[in-house]
Amino acid sequence: MSKRLSERLREVFELGADSWALEYEGVEHSWAQVAALADKIVATAREAGLQEHDPIGWVAENTAGSVAVLAGCMLNEHCAALLNPHMAPKILAQELREQKFAVVAGSSHFWDVDGLIDAARDAGTVGLLVDLSTSGGSVTAIPGLEKLGPGKHRDPMPGYTVERLSSGTTGPPKRSPQSEEAILAALAVGERKEKGGDDVIRIKTSPTIIYRPLAHAGSFAAMLALYSARPIALQEKFSVEHTVLGSIQKYRPKVIQLVPTMIKMIWDADVPKEALSSLIAARSGTAPLDPKLQDDFETKYGFPILIDYGATEFGGVATWTMQDHAKYAKEKRGSVGRAIPGAQIRIVDPETGVPITDGETTGILEVQVEKKTEDWTSTTDLAVIDKDGFLYIKGRADDAIVRGGFKVLPDDVIKVLRQHPDVKDVAVVGVPDERLGAVPVAVIELQPGVTNPDPAEFKQFAREHLTPYQVPVGYKFVDALPRTHSMKVVRAEVLEIAKG
Repeated sequence: MSKRLSERLREVFELGADSWALEYEGVEHSWAQVAALADKIVATAREAGLQEHDPIGWVAENTAGSVAVLAGCMLNEHCAALLNPHMAPKILAQELREQKFAVVAGSSHFWDVDGLIDAARDAGTVGLLVDLSTSGGSVTAIPGLEKLGPGKHRDPMPGYTVERLSSGTTGPPKRSPQSEEAILAALAVGERKEKGGDDVIRIKTSPTIIYRPLAHAGSFAAMLALYSARPIALQEKFSVEHTVLGSIQKYRPKVIQLVPTMIKMIWDADVPKEALSSLIAARSGTAPLDPKLQDDFETKYGFPILIDYGATEFGGVATWTMQDHAKYAKEKRGSVGRAIPGAQIRIVDPETGVPITDGETTGILEVQVEKKTEDWTSTTDLAVIDKDGFLYIKGRADDAIVRGGFKVLPDDVIKVLRQHPDVKDVAVVGVPDERLGAVPVAVIELQPGVTNPDPAEFKQFAREHLTPYQVPVGYKFVDALPRTHSMKVVRAEVLEIAKG
């Protein structure tokens, strides 16, 4: 019988013992230290009222303490139910009240946000303050949130490892529980890619450098590192100075993850080839990559960019392999690769749902992933699959704006801006941006009598109610939005106004 995830991780932590497992802000923590704090977090939570298999609200911040919370959940079979610390305070407070977690564990930065302690108290939630800035780390209860409050809390989730948040492509972010079975399968695939199928656990010396948000793709990277007995060099965010000229040159990894925005930042900074000389490949995804930039980047730095495609709800679906890149790189430029083992992809007619098999016609992409989906699952992407099985994403069936890898739904922004007293109506569109791919711009129809509107006022209003990446970068004002005879907003005309 295969090992449970908790058993596998316990073996890794015991094997690592005093060698370093986690480095953050210049401080290294051993496997034993991380495991001790991880177990202490769960023990403290249970003393406060957490029951077996109850989910723990995991504040997925890029901090050492956050990694310890994730490790504690996995070692002790509690589902790590993600809370995105990058959301606006009002949204976070609403999440705490609605989710009613028995326990939420986060840093002082999280708990210092106005309204969050009150929201946790309203939900009867135990609040834990976790810190791993020193070698031993600490976990303490937030004053007033020491014990479980009355009322019903989230049901136990046996058999589930993590509950991720979707990017919000088809509406507000949805919770997506990932079973232990599915996570183990994904981790096993990831580990085989790393070490060629050897089943013997060995503590690695070369770390995984994590700079993408733990609230998004970074969470799987952290799980894979722990599962693979590979240390983690954690950063709060990506930067050319600290990530490329710092950690990559220091640790000399062979493969790294670079979303298109990061690739553009490296290119614009004219990073010398020697700084990336240890790399044999970079993986990329989350947003379209300009084919010319990819070609220029690969030519300058001498390694391939292997593009992936997937989603929170069903994981990875398609990717480029080194072999495919060597054979098809020029011919298939712009593709996101071919279906990975365990995944199937197809294109269907958006009106009839009938599969399209001619290798040329654009339709809606549907996916089927082993242990992740029960049947064919429709995406919101328009795509083509050519005769060789390469997938090309042609756009979105909805109006989602992909901003540096984050998906912004215009309707979510519109709902907020319509609450401003000076707004009669508003449209939000994505305007091309050289660095981020696209950014949201709001075109606002003002209430009668409103003159000399101040864009800064509307931006501040948006900041108070939206997640930072949802906040429009520009605000245009019109007497009336362009509409059809049926009173629908003409998006093409709005886009011209937004670009003007």
